[in-house]
Amino acid sequence: MSLGISDSGIVIGAGRTERTAAIDVVREYFDALARRDLTAARDCLASGFVMTVPGNRQFVRLEDFLAFYGERVSAIRKSIDGFEASEAPTGISVYAIGTMSGTWIDGTPFQDVRFCDRFVLRDGRVVEMQIWSDLAELRPR
Repeated sequence: MSLGISDSGIVIGAGRTERTAAIDVVREYFDALARRDLTAARDCLASGFVMTVPGNRQFVRLEDFLAFYGERVSAIRKSIDGFEASEAPTGISVYAIGTMSGTWIDGTPFQDVRFCDRFVLRDGRVVEMQIWSDLAELRPR
């Protein structure tokens, strides 16, 4: 496959291998978080990593993100329906789409909550993550 550079400096026609590798990194990140292996999850992240969650809150440390959600839910599990990857102006974008289930901090269960996580990877590491979900719509008041 031939690659070209556009006038804006964006690589055009990045191969399937690059997108597949980016999806593999995202899978590895999800697996590490599910095991609560923060060292392995951090290994997937680039220096300068930023995570943005609903409400436009930003985190640069996984520990802070987990503490934030720990005040809301006592358990959460993501079921991923699929991954999509494409070229983006700043790297490779990977979208993970699916549903979440879990337990609110008061013990009330929830299920089938839609989510979409967008990752941007450069040089095989996650530099940016954005999370969208319906979780806030279901949160007990």
